[in-house]
Amino acid sequence: MPYYRSVGEVPRKRHTQFRRPDGGLYAEELIGIDGFSEESSLLYHRHLPTAIVAAETLPDPRLLEPLVANDPLLPRHLRTDDLPAGGDAVSTRFVLVGNDDLTVAAVAAVEPSGLYRNAIGDELVYVRSGHARLESVYGLLEVGPGDYVVVSMSTT
Repeated sequence: MPYYRSVGEVPRKRHTQFRRPDGGLYAEELIGIDGFSEESSLLYHRHLPTAIVAAETLPDPRLLEPLVANDPLLPRHLRTDDLPAGGDAVSTRFVLVGNDDLTVAAVAAVEPSGLYRNAIGDELVYVRSGHARLESVYGLLEVGPGDYVVVSMSTT
């Protein structure tokens, strides 16, 4: 049985004309993990989501400092308190461990990040201390110490 959650004003039926108060159409965007076969979000925008102003590729943080094999497998103490504070949560991450499937990074951000979209994977963010605000196409989310935030792939 599908689970639906509606936030804000939405049309009675999906994929139909949905008009703004001025008579124009809202732009519809379907965001999903695996095309039309998995869970998805249907978003309505005042402006076309395809009206991209700029796009740039950020360097893969795993390539900035080559990962070293942990062979033989040994316990590690990751001293994240020793990492320098500064920058934003996207561009100043320090990769702690990783492989082809997963990267674990830490950051002590003090500045807001610009628009960012991870098109190749989900992100899990843990807020150890301080407070953060996630502004996405799904709305505003205030988070604090001890909060986990899952940001689905392709969420701006």
